[in-house]
Amino acid sequence: MGGGELARDFLKADLVDELYIGVVPVLLGKGIPLFPAGFPQRNFSLIENNTYSKGMIALRYQRVRTKTKRTS
Repeated sequence: MGGGELARDFLKADLVDELYIGVVPVLLGKGIPLFPAGFPQRNFSLIENNTYSKGMIALRYQRVRTKTKRTS
């Protein structure tokens, strides 16, 4: 849990394995960005989605890590 500023610090340190994102269909003016500027590129794959009453959607993503080859 936490906001985009906290998530950015963990993503920059490459410490995020999963993201849980809740989408609530309510317009709040300009709104708040889910992730502020300065996020590093990371690949995630959707592994679960659920819908709830009143239109809320819960999304769960898992980090996709590429395997690196070891050199001897």
